Amino acid sequence: MPDRHKSIPPPWNESDSFRETMLHLFDDPTDRQAVRNMGRVLYDLAVETTRELGGESSVARAELRAIAADLRYLEGYCGMVLRSAEESSLSAEEDGLARFAGKLAGRVGALVASIEEVLS
Repeated sequence: MPDRHKSIPPPWNESDSFRETMLHLFDDPTDRQAVRNMGRVLYDLAVETTRELGGESSVARAELRAIAADLRYLEGYCGMVLRSAEESSLSAEEDGLARFAGKLAGRVGALVASIEEVLS
């Protein structure tokens, strides 16, 4: 079993551009960090060269839409983890974790629905 401390992603950083759900696919921690660094460079370039979104409320609206989109992705990812329990033979521990992810999918979907309600 991998060292749990090494598997925990770093604290939130605004310039982290790639999801940990993708980065965990890189076995080598050095490779993961290199991709994180590349994402930060892309983020910095975007921030420096992007257009203004307008007034404060339109920025907040755009940011909430981005949050909802990322949460929708996570909802689907949690559903994919659940499918591994339904389609594969997992150990009891892994099956329990996969089914927990399925429960999280519903909770995340509810968060998205509340964001969409506020934005409508």
